[in-house]
Amino acid sequence: MNKAPEKIYDSDPTEDTSWLLTYGDIITLLMIFFVLLFSTSKVSQEKFDQVAQSINESLNRPGPDPKVADTVLTPLAEAQTILEQLIKKEGLEEKMTTKLTKAGLMIELSSNSFFDSGSAKVRLSMFKTLQDLSSVIQNLPENDYRVEIEGHTDNVPIKTARFPSNWELSAMRSINVLHIFEDTGLPKDRITATAFAETKPKVANTNASGVNLPQNQAKNRRVVVYIKNDEGA
Repeated sequence: MNKAPEKIYDSDPTEDTSWLLTYGDIITLLMIFFVLLFSTSKVSQEKFDQVAQSINESLNRPGPDPKVADTVLTPLAEAQTILEQLIKKEGLEEKMTTKLTKAGLMIELSSNSFFDSGSAKVRLSMFKTLQDLSSVIQNLPENDYRVEIEGHTDNVPIKTARFPSNWELSAMRSINVLHIFEDTGLPKDRITATAFAETKPKVANTNASGVNLPQNQAKNRRVVVYIKNDEGA
């Protein structure tokens, strides 16, 4: 009669292994702890999409649908929603528009509404609008965004003692908007002001014959406020 083979143990079979139960509980709790940390941290939507795309490609599956991704309410998308509600409530449709772009949230201010002709001084009636805009920006996640303010004019030259050219006019308009933002709490190191004069028209100032188009010129006289993601800057 063959003798049954003896069992081979990696450790002493009489050893007390009850500690493994406690060890397993600790590992489980640590895992839950790190999952909670990750879930409450801020995740870059762009980096998340890149990782998702890489994983999907490795699995030979299509990446995330850009149309679906655009529906995710990022902080900038939420800010746009708030601003659109403000625009509708205050009847500012002809004075202020918003657009979510790859570069960030763009808010366009009509110079005809915010400034007198040939002036860089913000109209008193528009102060509250700019203060409300500043408040929306300040409610974004702290230190996550920077604000770039651009001054633009049409092609009509200006030559006054205060504004020798459109460069000075567009510069002061953007700077004066900056000052209002700064006075209402936006940190200096998160705001910049730039002048473009007539060098970046939104639409053509003239027709093919070189005749000025007043409606187009009005569209080109603007101040653009860009709220841009500051990651990696």
